[in-house]
Amino acid sequence: MKSLAGALVSRILVPPDPILASIWGVGLAIRLVLLPITLHSDLYQIYSRAHVAITMGAWFAWSSQLIAQLFHDGWLFLVVSLLPDSDDIWSVTAGVAGIGAQPHDLARFLAYPYLARALVLLKLPYVAADAVVGWLLSRDMPVKQRRWALALWWLNPIVIYTSAVFGRHDSVWVALLLGGALIARRGFRWTGFACSALAAGARFFPVFLLPVYLVAFRRSWRSVALGGVAVVGSWIVLDLFVVVWSGTSPTLTLLGDYPHVRYLVALSLPVSEDVPLPLFPLAYTVFLCWWFTVAPRGWTAYQAAAGATLCGVVALTPFHPQYVIWALPFAVPVLARQLSGRLLALLQAGLFLVWLTRWGAAATTALLSPLGDDFVSALPDPQLVAAALVPASVWQPVLRAMFAGVTLWIGWLVLREQIGMMREMTSKEMELAGRER
Repeated sequence: MKSLAGALVSRILVPPDPILASIWGVGLAIRLVLLPITLHSDLYQIYSRAHVAITMGAWFAWSSQLIAQLFHDGWLFLVVSLLPDSDDIWSVTAGVAGIGAQPHDLARFLAYPYLARALVLLKLPYVAADAVVGWLLSRDMPVKQRRWALALWWLNPIVIYTSAVFGRHDSVWVALLLGGALIARRGFRWTGFACSALAAGARFFPVFLLPVYLVAFRRSWRSVALGGVAVVGSWIVLDLFVVVWSGTSPTLTLLGDYPHVRYLVALSLPVSEDVPLPLFPLAYTVFLCWWFTVAPRGWTAYQAAAGATLCGVVALTPFHPQYVIWALPFAVPVLARQLSGRLLALLQAGLFLVWLTRWGAAATTALLSPLGDDFVSALPDPQLVAAALVPASVWQPVLRAMFAGVTLWIGWLVLREQIGMMREMTSKEMELAGRER
């Protein structure tokens, strides 16, 4: 107790790092400005479904991304009392496949007298998750590296755009994924794996990290096999339950209708007239074979594998702008340790901002709809402006290739650090063996 009290007192008495505090303050100020003036229909749709779940008691009616939907159901249930007279602002068709929220529904939401308060409350979990991730990434690092790690996440336009502007919930699951890895680092491997599996159930991207997690935090190859059996078995049980309950198979639905599955094979090389060679499945298979062969252990190994894998997903598959955030969390600590890494992070963010024009007003100026139709209509469409300067058939492929190249190189930097550590350990082991002889 005395040591704990002493640690708390010392932490309170030690003055905070002014630069670190400034980074926190600037990032928070930017978010507070953007939260009440930006809106994407995805945010409105997911909370409309949450309203239906609360009022109708249909908490498990939305089968697509059920974990993420339940999270929003619970959050709206907690804050709905702070949104007076809000029963009529939601869309009753947001959860109907093929229909969704209609333009008149969004217009009704934008006319809500407490719109600014609603937008801040609805996005608040995402900003809180951003802060949690920033803290997790910057802890246990030297002062200078801690500042850079926090800045590369908390001030990153990719993160700010995803959470505060677009209003996407990905940072919530990034925080859960990172938290699970740190729990495993403390020795609670299966608890950490449960957190990672939950994040994978909520979002598609962490699925690819489960095999490398099992290898990095294994006690034996038997535990790796048990983890794999647990994942596959749990999914089969869930699939059968949903088939009995609703008559549809989540597995077949994902393979047939879920766009992220199609994205995995969208970028490919023509190896014959009718059989393309998808780039990401090829790269991921080669990487897993190498990973299982070298089989490194520990948090650093997992960080390297996770960072390289997620950078590969973003670089080698089609993506919407709100998904780019997944390339960052495991890469940031490595990028913060070297000047070249920081420059690459800045270049990646700059290319991302320019690449937003590829989606035109839908991903840029139209997000300012809370400021009014007259304001938005007076703004030029960035895609049209770019097309007037350079043909889209020229600048879009080149910019996409540049972004993919930078992101892949970031993934390689993260992986290279782990390879260097493995070589250093091997040389030390060889040196020790030579001395023993």
